[in-house]
Amino acid sequence: MKTVAKIGGKVALTALIAFVGTFTLYITNGENKLIYYVIRPLLNKHYDNQVRDRRIV
Repeated sequence: MKTVAKIGGKVALTALIAFVGTFTLYITNGENKLIYYVIRPLLNKHYDNQVRDRRIV
């Protein structure tokens, strides 16, 4: 019974930490800031380096 309580406690603690982390991201609008400041510049750099060859035949 003690083993089940230990495992349950660890699962509950992990779930609580995950909830607090995701809640903090939600409240601070962190996911949008991550996309705007990190992912978007990387994608812009990637697409700006692509060679474009558009010809009307």
